[in-house]
Amino acid sequence: AACATMLPALMAPSVAIAQSCGDSSGRYVVRVQPGLLAFPNPTPDDFAAGWIEHGPVVLNVRPRGNQNRPWVVCLRADSPEMGGGKPVSDLEYRRDDRGTWTAMQIGDQPLAEGDRGDRITLQFRIRLDEATDPAGSYRADYTVTASRP
Repeated sequence: AACATMLPALMAPSVAIAQSCGDSSGRYVVRVQPGLLAFPNPTPDDFAAGWIEHGPVVLNVRPRGNQNRPWVVCLRADSPEMGGGKPVSDLEYRRDDRGTWTAMQIGDQPLAEGDRGDRITLQFRIRLDEATDPAGSYRADYTVTASRP
């Protein structure tokens, strides 16, 4: 079986106050670790499985001043593709406490709500198709937002 070579896909988050995810009148702190995800080159086994995983990514969110204030955290892709025609929807994520994978999208996707500080752990994976994924580098920038619900 032939194996397409893919250089690592990179994802870099930015952090912002949400515009469409909620009311941005509150102030929140979100820390994303690691800040840059580098996926390894996929192996023939990865192509056979249909994806390659990376994780965990930990989001720590808290209202400024440690005040109890309701919040919602959202995630969105900053571009519709990762390069080479590969759609950003081939990048999927899931919370550690949930079993369902969700395709990344341009619009805000709620991840969690709360009223105190919280830690949210995410896993990421890229769907692979040996027949349609050209060899190359892929990049997906995403934004994590925290705001009032």
